[in-house]
Amino acid sequence: MERIFLITGGTGMVGQELSRVLLAQGHQVRVLSTRKSRNGHAYWDPGQGTMDTDALQGVEAVFHLAGANVAERWTRKHKQAILDSRIQGAETLFNAIQAMPADQRPKAFISASAVGIYPNDPERLYHEVDGGAEGFLGDVVRAWEHQADRMEELGLRVAKLRIGIVLGKNSGVLATLLPIFKWGLGAPLGNGRHWMPWIHVNDLARQFMHLADHVDCVGIWNGVGPDSTRNREFSRTLAQALRRPFFAPSVPAWALHLALGEMAQVGLMSTRCSAAKWEGVGFDFHYPTLDAAFAQLLQPSS
Repeated sequence: MERIFLITGGTGMVGQELSRVLLAQGHQVRVLSTRKSRNGHAYWDPGQGTMDTDALQGVEAVFHLAGANVAERWTRKHKQAILDSRIQGAETLFNAIQAMPADQRPKAFISASAVGIYPNDPERLYHEVDGGAEGFLGDVVRAWEHQADRMEELGLRVAKLRIGIVLGKNSGVLATLLPIFKWGLGAPLGNGRHWMPWIHVNDLARQFMHLADHVDCVGIWNGVGPDSTRNREFSRTLAQALRRPFFAPSVPAWALHLALGEMAQVGLMSTRCSAAKWEGVGFDFHYPTLDAAFAQLLQPSS
C-alpha cells in the first residue's frame, strides 16, 4: 500500500538515498526545500518560520534531516547556522503540525541527530543511554534532540537517529578522501587510534525506514554500523581497496588544528558506538564491514 512521507534535507546525500529507498518500495515522497526552483519540491523557509503546509497533508511520517553542514570551517557565523538550521526547522514543523487537526497529523517524527553528543574517548563504547559531551557539538545535539522530543506533545511517535560517519558514493567523507588516497598520499590523522563510527548510506537510509515502519521503535538509536573502526585501520583499508600504497606519515593533530581551527575536532574525535540495539531488533546490515562497503562504493559508476 502506498504511503506518503515528508523529508526535510531531502537533497542531501542521506535524503536522496532515503528517497530512493522509499520510492523503490512504492511510496510517495515529498521534499521540503529552501529553493523555490526545485521541481516538485515544497518550499519552506525555516529562518522565517514559514512552509507550504499542504506538504503535510496525508503524511504518515516526517523525516527531519535538514541542517547546515558540520564539515565546514566553524566561523562564528557558520556555527550559528549549524544550530539555527536544526532548531528553526524543527520549530517550523512543530508549529505547522500543531495547527493541523489532531486526527490528520503525521503519526511519527523521525529526526536525525549525531554521535557528537558523546564525549571524546579513545576506548569507551557508547550506547544510546550515554551522552554528556561538553562544548559546541554536544550543545547542538542536545538542543536538536530536545526540539524533536517536543513532537510528543502533539501526539507523534518520536525516534532520533544519532548519525556517525556516513559513507556514500562520490559524496560525504569519501569525496574528500578519495583524491588524496588515489594519489597514494592517504595517511592516518593524529595518532590514528581514534574510533570512527561509520555506516554505509544505504544501511542508514534503511534504518530511518525501519524506525518509520515499527511503532515500537522510539527514542534514541545510534545511526552507525556494527564495525566502528580506528582511523588508522580505516585509512589502511581504503588504501588497500584502491590498490594504493599506505606509507605516508600521519597528519599531526596540530596541523589539522592549524588548517581547520575548532572544526578539527570532527576529524580527531573518538566515539566508538554500539549497534547492538539494531541487532536486537533483527536489522540486517547490507554492508557490515568496511571491505563490503568499499567494494560497493568504489565500483565505477555505470
